[in-house]
Amino acid sequence: MPRPKGSRNQDHEETRRSILRALQRRLLSPGGATASFRELAASAGLNPATLRHYFKTREELLQAVFAALREVGERFIAEGATADKGDARASLRWFLEYFQEGWSRGLGPMHTLGLTAGLLDPSVGASYLNQVLDPTLQSAEARIALHVAKGELAPCDVRHAALQLVSPFMFALLHQHGLEGARCRPLGLAGFLDDHLEWFLRSHAVQGARPAKPLAVKKQGARPVRRTRT
Repeated sequence: MPRPKGSRNQDHEETRRSILRALQRRLLSPGGATASFRELAASAGLNPATLRHYFKTREELLQAVFAALREVGERFIAEGATADKGDARASLRWFLEYFQEGWSRGLGPMHTLGLTAGLLDPSVGASYLNQVLDPTLQSAEARIALHVAKGELAPCDVRHAALQLVSPFMFALLHQHGLEGARCRPLGLAGFLDDHLEWFLRSHAVQGARPAKPLAVKKQGARPVRRTRT
């Protein structure tokens, strides 16, 4: 019996997912964000007409990539939101370090792709925002809300606070890795994280419930400065 006109082969979705996996690697590699539809087809071993059969436009392809990446990242987003990591200082430090670790394992290229392609095309930008960026921020919102409920952080607009927590550190990661700042103007990310977290807690921690900042280890050979009375 002939297949009805307009219907899809049984393996259509599986083939589509297979092509998507191959194209993710290209899109997340250097220069992938600006690769043309023809270049993307070639990287998957397809001609443009075949690729267009599965993804009508480059925009549709990118939207599918972000949706697939969201599925992969769901577990990490959930852990970022709810994993018990101690008091507010320890918990927020863990969140930022977890974000940094994820950046080195593929999160960085994903955000770079989203920002590069999304700022050029509003529909792609909306997909990146909804599938990747906002879930990350919502994870931070949930973690901040936990410490507000514990009385460690002052009541606040958790969406604003999440932006304050994530944005500077994300920009520092982009500066060092996405924009090659590590080569031309290196930044000590561990020290930046310390300073950034301290400023965040100064703004949001509840007086009396604020975890003490760990004491700095005195370097060998350092001598205390004596003050003399005048």
